[in-house]
Amino acid sequence: MHLRDVGAGEKVIVAGVAVSQNEAKRLADMGFVTGVRVEMVRTGEPCIVRLNGTLVGLGVANQRVIRVVTCA
Repeated sequence: MHLRDVGAGEKVIVAGVAVSQNEAKRLADMGFVTGVRVEMVRTGEPCIVRLNGTLVGLGVANQRVIRVVTCA
């Protein structure tokens, strides 16, 4: 599943990022690395997610390339 598929209030774990190396580095610099927990605060464009205590806004293009799994 991708970040775009996550509903408001849901918590997920980043499983990977499917983009070019430069774009992956940019997202990693923002904190989107494998294993990090993310909470969807608001869906839409931009969506707002909480990541390491920080709110981050992402457009749909980025939401579609961040793969996530549900938290156990």
